[in-house]
Amino acid sequence: MYKQLIFILSLAIAFQSCRLGQKQIDVKIDRMEQYLFSLPLDSIETAIPALKQKYGELLDLYSQRVIAIGKVDQPQYAQDLKKFITDSYMYDSYKKVSSIYPDVSNIEKELSKAFSKYHEAFSDRAIPSVYTIISGFNNSMVTSDSILAISLDMYLGKNEEMYSRLGLAGYQKNLMEKEFIVPDCMKAWGYTEFLYNDSINNVLTNILYEGKIAYFQQKMLPSTPDSLIFGFTKDQLQWCESNEKQMWVFLVEKKMLYMTDDLTITKLVGPAPFCTYFTRESPGKAVVWLGYRIIESYMKHNKSSLEELLTNDDYQDILSKSRYKP
Repeated sequence: MYKQLIFILSLAIAFQSCRLGQKQIDVKIDRMEQYLFSLPLDSIETAIPALKQKYGELLDLYSQRVIAIGKVDQPQYAQDLKKFITDSYMYDSYKKVSSIYPDVSNIEKELSKAFSKYHEAFSDRAIPSVYTIISGFNNSMVTSDSILAISLDMYLGKNEEMYSRLGLAGYQKNLMEKEFIVPDCMKAWGYTEFLYNDSINNVLTNILYEGKIAYFQQKMLPSTPDSLIFGFTKDQLQWCESNEKQMWVFLVEKKMLYMTDDLTITKLVGPAPFCTYFTRESPGKAVVWLGYRIIESYMKHNKSSLEELLTNDDYQDILSKSRYKP
């Protein structure tokens, strides 16, 4: 009995040691929008060097790709940045962001869990520095190989009146709730780390690539509902489940899988209120869910790591080996 107790205790200690050996990622978010909108307006130009030193690459990305005011070193940069900060619409959005997101500790907590799983699966890959920004309603996420920036003005809630003034459709506003932030972060990081190989660009490659990204999200966020992973309502998810076979048969019989025209691809995998090839009850991007189901089947029937899956660009091989039968 004594020997058994010692053995059990040894196993428990070994197990705990393994757990302690797993690196837990602690995500801390830098509130760039707070720093930016608190700059002294009467001395913006003198504040630029410190701003540049603090945010470096992100400031370059932000200035050129997001708010489109040009390079930081251009003579008119300080004046253009001041115009952005003092724009009434931008300042209004900043105040609303500050009200809805007085702190981002919950986002930090969920991202810490997700990136801990990411580090466990991809130990050789970098963990990005995470920031929040005001994008002027241009981008939900901004990424580079070391940066993940969240545009909080894109997550003010579907009933935000500014979104209506911008003319956004209902299906777009539905995705602008705060619960989509973390799933969108992992989706954006999946796109950044596992690029789409467009040497062959057809319906099948797009469906399966998007399916891989959704599968990646699900693995990083195992407790997150599918409705947040795919951006579908519960009724839309139910429609997909009820019409899985019909969707697949339609694509096969219409010989759409190997179509390469951009219009067809966009209609199938681009954002939309519903899929024009199916009923109005279908979600836009319904075939992305179909791609996810194929990837699920592939992983079930093949000994493939998550990294091997995500870096595998042989989509015909993935389809063949998935043994997919809806």
